[in-house]
Amino acid sequence: MIGPGEIFQRSLTAHLPPAAFDALRRSSVLIAGLGGGSNIAELLVRKGIGRLLIADLDRYEPHNVRQRGSAASAWGRLKTEVMRERLLDINPHADIVAVPEGITFENVDALVARSDYAVDMIDFHGLAEKVALHRSARRAGKLVLTAPSIVNGAVLYVFRPGGITFEEFFEYEAGLPMTELGPRFLKRLIPRYASEAPQELYVAAARGERTIPLDAVGVDQAAVLVAGALENLILGREDRVVIAPRGIQVDVSDPAYLGRIVDFTHDFEARK
Repeated sequence: MIGPGEIFQRSLTAHLPPAAFDALRRSSVLIAGLGGGSNIAELLVRKGIGRLLIADLDRYEPHNVRQRGSAASAWGRLKTEVMRERLLDINPHADIVAVPEGITFENVDALVARSDYAVDMIDFHGLAEKVALHRSARRAGKLVLTAPSIVNGAVLYVFRPGGITFEEFFEYEAGLPMTELGPRFLKRLIPRYASEAPQELYVAAARGERTIPLDAVGVDQAAVLVAGALENLILGREDRVVIAPRGIQVDVSDPAYLGRIVDFTHDFEARK
């Protein structure tokens, strides 16, 4: 079998000395949700991350066209099954753990314990599981990255144990219906609405009246943001990582928003 040094030789001879590449290879990342998470998983494997735990309970359907692994031949198959095969085909040396039951209240602590970092890409219909993931990671002292896509762009938030919590940042309150929680989440999820997908569309989606506007380009931007931040964290370059209540937004369809810091710090300082 071809060794990892041959697969990743262009990275090793370019910007990653052997010790840095070895740190990536030894790292373990939990990817919760294989919607946009499938794109993240593929990019991380192509970067040389050695172990991925991929959790999702859904099967591929035609409308998943934006996601890695989605193809007519995969329709009806479990996302975890398809993606595990795909990721091992890219790098047969990777350790890919499929979790076809997705994130549950019963397995979340064990999955977090087996990971160095968690990536939250759980759909918002699984909001209780999202909260459970963030709480488990805080208890374990681990960071959680989340990157919702916005048409041709995305926004990245990184939650650090001891910092602002997911619940505080999104003003989450257990028991509230999505008709009330949705607008609260939108304030942070979408710092700027594209004219081709205005706020009204997202508000309607938050209320369950329509689907969320998404595009393959935006899903890929989310993957790039997450992979870049994870590389910085793994290699000890934390000074390059923006931590919530600040985030990074990109929109490749608008030169004015190719990359910017979004900062909600003042919102929380005002409450103290």
